[in-house]
Amino acid sequence: MLKPFSTPSGLAFWSANLLVVSMVVSPFLLSVGMWGMVFASWWQVSQQLSEKKGLRSAWVYLRSARSWWEVLQDSFVRLFRRPELSALTCLLLAPVLSFFWSQDVAYWLRWVQISLPFLVLPWAFANLPTLSDRAWKSVLYLFFWFMVGLCIGIGVNFYLHYAVILEGLGRGNPIPVPRSHVRFSLILATAIVIGAWLWHSGFWFKKPWERPILAISVLFLFVFIHVLSVRGGILALYSALLFGLFWYVWKNRKWGRGFAYMVLLLGTIWVAITYIPSLNKRVAYMKYDWERFVKNDGGESYSDAGRWVSMQVGWQVWKQNPLLGTGVGDLRAETARVTAEKFPLYSQEAHLPHNQFVFILASTGLFGLALSLYAFGRIFYAGRGNLLFLLLQVMAFSSFVIECTIQNAIGVAWFLFYTLWFLQKEPR
Repeated sequence: MLKPFSTPSGLAFWSANLLVVSMVVSPFLLSVGMWGMVFASWWQVSQQLSEKKGLRSAWVYLRSARSWWEVLQDSFVRLFRRPELSALTCLLLAPVLSFFWSQDVAYWLRWVQISLPFLVLPWAFANLPTLSDRAWKSVLYLFFWFMVGLCIGIGVNFYLHYAVILEGLGRGNPIPVPRSHVRFSLILATAIVIGAWLWHSGFWFKKPWERPILAISVLFLFVFIHVLSVRGGILALYSALLFGLFWYVWKNRKWGRGFAYMVLLLGTIWVAITYIPSLNKRVAYMKYDWERFVKNDGGESYSDAGRWVSMQVGWQVWKQNPLLGTGVGDLRAETARVTAEKFPLYSQEAHLPHNQFVFILASTGLFGLALSLYAFGRIFYAGRGNLLFLLLQVMAFSSFVIECTIQNAIGVAWFLFYTLWFLQKEPR
């Protein structure tokens, strides 16, 4: 299972491991992992074509420029033979085409660079060598334990600075985590779902006694995400749990047991809000922030109010440009202009729309929304019988409601990698 780098499958395996552990800690290593998978795919296609020509290795085959062109052609043919993968390129196509109605080319280029993985990773997964079921699960297993280790470190830091961090939570500040606390919470929710699924599937790395430790660690992360008290991650987790519950009840017709689980789920939320101080502080701040927003007594000091304003601003921007939007290059300028006109208290630092669909509408209009919905719908249809895949999609769409999730590097990597990784195999 510990494959060497000297084969395409070995490079793909280790690149995937690097990608999942670097997602929350290092943009540089995240890029290395992503491009490692690209190189593994290129190597795999080159090796297969060289074998057809009776050559002893891919490196001999790639000595000519024509061979490189043949590899490129063959790899894209494989991509478009997988419509569920090629559909994801539509999430890049709309921002790219908005160049023709964007005036700020530098800002347009920034968004295109962020969206480039919507071409790169589907292409890579269409050409990746096949990994064994054990190797495929081992990547998820490493990711889970890496998140456990990170959360232990975050918990120790929280304990050492408890009073200061708790006071900051009352002002809307997050508990310190690596990089973005919003994206970290989403990835943590993913780790909980993956850990529970690995336990349920009976997976262990070396010894069977790992399974009870895995179960305890899943419970630890479940409690910890409430302590972290980032609402996006909690919403994503409970959305996944609720969907999983409905899936279980529908498949097994266990209506009474399903009702009992629903009561348990609601009771868990109430207990967490009541008895976890950090989450209690967060809920109190949300209520306070909402009251300030309703009284029009907000401003930059109130983070939630800024989010709600950003969605209203994005909606106004779209109404002014319904068919094509402003173009991603001009979205920042238009957002600032409308915020200054409609919500002057929030104009000091105008936020982009904190809703993925409003962001798409404002930046690329109904044209971009149609392409995006096609991409989401096609990939969803492809994985419709795959529970682990569907749980991730539920988490993603719950996040889309309150965040423009796939408009930064971590969000794009999180959504794309796990969507494509779960589609590779049908979890059992």
